[in-house]
Order: sequence, then C-alpha cells, then structure tokens
Amino acid sequence: MDLHALIRAEAPLAEQHRALTEPVLTALVDTGVHRMIAPKRYGGAEVGLPEWSREVQELSRSDASTGWTAMTTTSCSSLAWYLPTDAADEVFGDRRALIAGTAAPLGKAVATDGGYRVTGRWGWGSAVAYSSWIIGGTITPEGPRLAVYPREDVTIHDTWHAAGLRATSSHEFSLADAFLPFRRAIWPIGITPGIEGPITVFPYFSFLAVGVASVCLGVARRAIDEIEALAVEKTPQYATTRLAEQTGAQIEIATMEARLSAATAFLHEALSTAWDHAVHAEQAPDAVKARLRLACSFAAGEATDVVQKAFAAGGGSSVFESSALQRCLRDVHVAAQHTVVSRRLLETYSMLKLGLCPDMSRF
Repeated sequence: MDLHALIRAEAPLAEQHRALTEPVLTALVDTGVHRMIAPKRYGGAEVGLPEWSREVQELSRSDASTGWTAMTTTSCSSLAWYLPTDAADEVFGDRRALIAGTAAPLGKAVATDGGYRVTGRWGWGSAVAYSSWIIGGTITPEGPRLAVYPREDVTIHDTWHAAGLRATSSHEFSLADAFLPFRRAIWPIGITPGIEGPITVFPYFSFLAVGVASVCLGVARRAIDEIEALAVEKTPQYATTRLAEQTGAQIEIATMEARLSAATAFLHEALSTAWDHAVHAEQAPDAVKARLRLACSFAAGEATDVVQKAFAAGGGSSVFESSALQRCLRDVHVAAQHTVVSRRLLETYSMLKLGLCPDMSRF
C-alpha cells in the first residue's frame, strides 16, 4: 500500500482515537516526510519550500490531520539549520526522531549557570505527543527565543477535544523548572545559522503561514474530489436526475474548481517569488513578504468557502461520519482559525501598499 492509500485507510481510526495511528507515523518517518526540509547532515532532503508546500497539500488531501502533522514537524525541523552545530547534533542526530512544538513565547526563563531554568505552559502542541524533542517559545533575559527541550522534561495535558484536526493531538504541554542550556535557545532572525542555506534567508515568520495555507488548500482539493464522486452517484430525494446532471450542481462544482485553482496558483506564485530571493541569498523586500502573507490568508479563506460549498452541495449525505465531506468541513475550519492566516493580515498588505508603514518585523 502506498503512503497516501495508507493515510486514507487509517484516517477514520485516527479520528476516533484523536491520534495518528502507528502505521502512518512509521510510514511518515520511513519515507523521510518528517525531514523534507532539514539539512542533509541530519537525513533531510533539503527540498525547496514551493515543493514542500505542494507535498503538504497532497498529504492534507489524503487526510488533514496527517498533512498538519507533517507540516508542523517539518516546520520544526527547520531549526536544524539555525541551531549551533553541537545543539543540532544533539537534537537531530537521531534521524528518525520527530520534533514539534509551539513558537508562542509562553515559557519564562530565569538565568542560571550554563543556561536557564524554565517554567511555562503552551497550547496547540501539534505532534508533541509523538516527538522526542519539543520546541517552546521562551522569554529569556536576552529576549524571546525558540527553545528546544527533551521530551522527558515535558508534561502533556489531554486538552485537544476539538471540532477538527482531531488526530493531530494538539494538546497543551508544560515545563516546570526545566534546565535549558544556552546552546538550545536561539532566535532565527539576525543570527549566523549553524548551516547556511536558502531556508535561513527565507522570511521565518512566513514559513508557518505557508504551511497552514497549504493544509487548507489540500483539504479543499479533497472536498472537490468527494463532491465530484458523490454527484456521479447520487440522485437527491424528490429529484429525477443525478446531481451530476443538474445545472446548479454543475455550476457550483465549476466555481469551486476555479476558486481553488486561483488561490493555489496565487500562493505558488507568491511563494516562488519569495523563495527565489532566498535561493539567491537575498532578503525578500517588504512588498514580497506582504504579498506572500496575502496569498496565505487568501488561500485559507478561499479553501474554507470551497469546502463549505462542497459540503452544502452534498446535501444530507454530507452529514454522516462515513462522509469525508463532514471531516473536511471541520478540519478546514480549525486550520483556518490559526492566527498566521488571519484576515487581519490583509490589513498589513494594504497598509504597505498605501504608504502607511505597517510593522513588518513579524513577516
């Protein structure tokens, strides 16, 4: 069974247990998905971000929770480029180990010999339960840092009872007076990375936005797949023709395809432009960064609308647990709630275009 067939087959059980199944987790590691963008030194494939986005879309098309898990673990593996070599060797030396976590700076660090003592609690800990190393954004005396902790220092709290993305195990997690050596705490902006590469030049805070948008696009593609298949088979109650033969359904499906294709193309174009700057070791201009974030937020919004339309077009057939359309609806709404694809970011794009000097430090 190939990877995508396995993911689809295991998705209902993963949904039921609120965790990816062992066969899927093993397959993601066996195929190197968890280190797609990591350096070759640590078993990574060093794929470019446009290719990464397409792969996340395809994984999310098979199952949103699996795509989200792949997205967040590969995003976190990017720290292998930034960490000092001794710290990266420690964290990424085991090529099968997963790393996940939350960048929000909710840890509080107190200086001690050789590092810090850290206490904190984070939410949205997607894939933390599967991981050997955990990232927790931490406020140190020197400022915010992305800090990496061994799994044994972390307590996971069973809090992920969510409408969608149920199998991502995005529980809260906490630390209590854990030791953090200086080498495992970095800020990925304005530093000399441990390993040089295009990804270290790419706008760091746009990285996660691309990933979330890619998950949303993949879920919407699955929703179109599902409504097209249903339309060929279903004759709605009180109708005399199949859904596929009805003009209204035909127009809806065509419109869904046009909107999703446009959003996907926009994201690919904006991402490719930003990535091209990174490949040439150039910092992306503010206009390029703002356009990329516009494309991410637009993709999430369009994907959500497309899935809603597919769900509605399916009628009563969409509401049952046996229908992938209801899972797509729940999954895309949860994914699109992430702050990195918020509609508020549309304001930043317009402010920049209109000469209002927005704060671009988080872009």
